[in-house]
Amino acid sequence: MPKFLIYGAFIALFLGFIAFAYAYQAQRFTDTEVGFEEITQTEINGLPLEFQNWERPEGPLRVGVQVGHWQLENVPEELSGLRRTAGTQGGGKKEWEVALAIAQELQALLESKGVVVDLLPATIPPRYFADVFVSIHADGSTDTRVSGFKAAAPWRDYTGKSQELVSIFNEEYAKTTGMKQDSNISRRMRGYYAFNWRRYEHSIHPMTVAMIVETGFLTNPQDQRILINTPERPAQGIANTIFKFLDINN
Repeated sequence: MPKFLIYGAFIALFLGFIAFAYAYQAQRFTDTEVGFEEITQTEINGLPLEFQNWERPEGPLRVGVQVGHWQLENVPEELSGLRRTAGTQGGGKKEWEVALAIAQELQALLESKGVVVDLLPATIPPRYFADVFVSIHADGSTDTRVSGFKAAAPWRDYTGKSQELVSIFNEEYAKTTGMKQDSNISRRMRGYYAFNWRRYEHSIHPMTVAMIVETGFLTNPQDQRILINTPERPAQGIANTIFKFLDINN
């Protein structure tokens, strides 16, 4: 075959490839633009349109205090998987028993300042709203030397204030209990089911400031003594956090 025919075929093939790439890129750009337009129709700066003009309901300050793993037998079908997560135990106590004792102490402290408190089990009301929501848990480990507390805010925090709540908690809780902070925050904490209103009906309203706290390790002797013998200490640490966040004189 003459060389000029080979060169011509090569040039035609190259130009054809360029034309295909341009058409593909143009189509891909169009698809991206369509997707972007679809997002902006439902969200602005990451906040769904239905909450753009949201206003806090009238009424006194309200705090939701959830007791981790409490009343798991009553969870709805969408949360049925929780029945397999009974929590940790130590010192002859189950996690929910320790969390409940702390929650009840916390409830008394908050109510003494006029705050309305909802003591909540594993199942919370659909789209539950409060000025602050805190889920109380206790940690566990096969290594009894592991100790400390930790807290986490939701992955998607539409309030923009939950991390501030966590920061206050880290300072106040350490001061009140004398415990050290455990920095091992898991993805499951940040993605706690009660935070996931997109997936679960029984979850908090997205404009609720929230955190989940691990009050200490029930499997550690030092933490265990504080959590079981003096539940008022962790309760006071959480209460001080909420008082400071909500600007309540305590």
